[in-house]
Amino acid sequence: MIKLKWLRENMLELPEEPSEEELHAHCRAYILGLIGGVLMSDKIDNKVYLLYLSLLINLRRTRRYSWGSACLAMLYREMYRATNVTSKTMGGCASLLQSWASHRMPYIAPICRVPLTFPLVCKWSGGRVLNFQSVPHNDVVGYRSRFDHIQTDQVTL
Repeated sequence: MIKLKWLRENMLELPEEPSEEELHAHCRAYILGLIGGVLMSDKIDNKVYLLYLSLLINLRRTRRYSWGSACLAMLYREMYRATNVTSKTMGGCASLLQSWASHRMPYIAPICRVPLTFPLVCKWSGGRVLNFQSVPHNDVVGYRSRFDHIQTDQVTL
């Protein structure tokens, strides 16, 4: 594993006219940062597995990978791990889970003081501003409590 902070600090500035090799190295580092920081983050959002670097050897081939499926599989695995009573946090693509929850389970959606900027969430919410003052957010323990007391009319399928 490599720390994302180290990756950001050591990602060199591109020269005015970079060579193709420099450009590819910069792209690989940037994509690795996206993978570790957004798509498939760990519990603390500070490290990325170097095994993803092997997927970036041929940058032309990367567009054929099913990144969405991999992101979703990682999120499902992290959600399963979060069911452990001792778990306090979870990794995975939290923005994907939060946008889905904003529409399907609005009672656990994050507190929003301004209108949501996720286009699909805005579409699903019928344009209304979702504001949940008494909803626990960003903690697995709070979510567990809400799920323990879920009612059938609180879930939209």
